[in-house]
Amino acid sequence: MEIRVRYLFAIMLCIANMIIYGLKVNIATAIIGMVKKKPGVPDWSDECPEFEVPGETVTDIDGPFDWTSSEQGLVVSIYFAGYLVGMFPSGYLADRFDTKIVLLFCVFANGILTILVPVTASTLYVLYTVRFLTGLVSAANLPIVNVLLGTWVVYEEKSTWVGIIYAGTSLGTVISILTSGLILRYVGWEAIFYIHGTLPLIWCVIFYIFFAGCPEEQKYITEQERSYIVSSYGHRAPGSSKMKIPWKSIFTSTPFLALIVTNTLGNFCWYFLLTQLPLYMNKILRYDIASNAAIVCTPYLVNAFTNPLIGRVLDWGRKKGYWSQTVARKIAVFISTIPPSIFLVVIAYVGCDRLTSTVLLTMSIVVCGAIFVGHLCNQNDLAPNYAGILMGITNTPGTISAFILPPIVGALVSEGHTIARWRIAFWITIVAQVMAFVTFAIFGSAKIQPWNYPVPDVENWDADEGQQQQQQQEQQETKT
Repeated sequence: MEIRVRYLFAIMLCIANMIIYGLKVNIATAIIGMVKKKPGVPDWSDECPEFEVPGETVTDIDGPFDWTSSEQGLVVSIYFAGYLVGMFPSGYLADRFDTKIVLLFCVFANGILTILVPVTASTLYVLYTVRFLTGLVSAANLPIVNVLLGTWVVYEEKSTWVGIIYAGTSLGTVISILTSGLILRYVGWEAIFYIHGTLPLIWCVIFYIFFAGCPEEQKYITEQERSYIVSSYGHRAPGSSKMKIPWKSIFTSTPFLALIVTNTLGNFCWYFLLTQLPLYMNKILRYDIASNAAIVCTPYLVNAFTNPLIGRVLDWGRKKGYWSQTVARKIAVFISTIPPSIFLVVIAYVGCDRLTSTVLLTMSIVVCGAIFVGHLCNQNDLAPNYAGILMGITNTPGTISAFILPPIVGALVSEGHTIARWRIAFWITIVAQVMAFVTFAIFGSAKIQPWNYPVPDVENWDADEGQQQQQQQEQQETKT
């Protein structure tokens, strides 16, 4: 039986996403065991008296650090500051240098910096630096994946494998939350970082030995599969890293400008649920930490299966001629924006209906996860040769919501948690999501843009290659 190396490569990317996202969220659980217990009455909402106030049996761990609430919040959120700062530079590096080496550095540095957390935790500002650097090196993840999609994933299988590769983000989140809780309870908070930081190093060794950054340089592959990938529509050739970047064409491209707006506004729901859902469930719906973790994990686990399924359906419909790649992307953007907006409207007004709120919050995360087969892979649709740079540009403002939503919610509930105050946060997210869909529905595209094929900055490059690739595009669009 022939082993298809492009599938193994895609699975390695899926695991890389699991690693990066797992190391992103483990601090939220570990910090429970890192800080000293604070006496006093918790600020639960008193609007739903039928719910019992969560007990403290699962939070009876008394940690060594006497950090204030603001200091604890900064330990978690400063990661996103590094992530925001590093997005564009990492996108540029992913496009201009050996992508394999950039990805290896990203995963390796994440592992090492995670191991350093217990070592530096006693000095708060050193810990801030480590967390900031972790976010900085993690920023390379999405740009690299976008570059490698154009290098290794063939056009006919793109949506399916995008779904599988990005399923790693959900699986990593679930595995990290669950294992962090177990390790914290039975071993200690330090072990969370030592164990989670060491395992990625195994991935680095396997990836370095067995895989190359492009099929043209891959050793362990049949010539038949290599030829199939290299000759596929929209394939990103190794020489593309030396091509001149058409900055003016990029920033005057309507589909690309639409993608910037969609990426910025369309991420609000994902980051709102990722960063604020546990707080809402704890303060308004009064779930204890154990129940909270189990409920929050469930939709991310479901996401790991629904995203590949959505991608598979989108590929199937395109192959059957039911819709074009552009329509497929617009369907995915619709799924990730409109249904969760409707769910959030209902949640904002059902009050203390815990069951309805819980079900709809869970469903919101599931459908919102379609961002990974929607606008978060559209950069590769528009220009495979510049996918890393485009991701760096679009996801820089796309990360703003992760950074601003926690302080916005904090300001809204500073005088106490009420449904009315939370309703404002819900509406901010809803408006952003609807605007994202309208923008992409009108101006978005999944066609490879003409500026994907500029004249390169190197000698002896085949000047006819761009024309040949554009002819391929026209033929492919005729088929679809």
